[in-house]
Amino acid sequence: MSTTTTPLAPMRASGKKAGAGKAAKYTFWAVMGLVGISVLYYTDLPLLHTPSDYRTKLIKDMFLLVPHAVAGVLATALGPFQFSTRFRQKHLSLHRLMGKTYVICICVAAPLALILGLRGAIMPMRFMAWVQTILWLGCTLIAFITARNRQITVHRQWMIRSYAFTLNFIFARALNPIPAYFNMSESAFALTLAFLSLTYFVLPDVMFSWREITHRRA
Repeated sequence: MSTTTTPLAPMRASGKKAGAGKAAKYTFWAVMGLVGISVLYYTDLPLLHTPSDYRTKLIKDMFLLVPHAVAGVLATALGPFQFSTRFRQKHLSLHRLMGKTYVICICVAAPLALILGLRGAIMPMRFMAWVQTILWLGCTLIAFITARNRQITVHRQWMIRSYAFTLNFIFARALNPIPAYFNMSESAFALTLAFLSLTYFVLPDVMFSWREITHRRA
């Protein structure tokens, strides 16, 4: 009796671990979707409907803003599929096509974000516009090259960094419902962007080294 039950224990543990991982992924994407909707509702829609100098600037820059937004939204939508191991295993050719589409989207969205960010901004914000654009494009290019070289583990690390910069418009505005955050100075917001950029580089290393961090070597 014991010989039939003992081997099942690791399988049950493994199943529970896989189930927990899947639940964590679903929870993450659900939270990101809700935060994205919150940003649209609390930040973007009021800007479009409330007369202001910023609204006038958006209308004036519409020919740059529309392709930037379309490319950015498409890249954001592709992310969950690109990070799905099951989707990649079942649809490898489609995964590669979507990856190339993602790279093209970033090559469109990032330079336009730079142009939009430089217009009328003070020096700290202009500096961060350059920094984030270069890092966004750089991470995406490295992710693409490592995928072509079949360095899959390294590719995933740089893809996470690239996608974090893609989601920067959500992360940087998620706390906008808080008046103190929404009304901070441009210099303070530039420091916030610098902190977020640093986070996009550090967190992937922590994620990929989590087992080494949390387990003692025997």
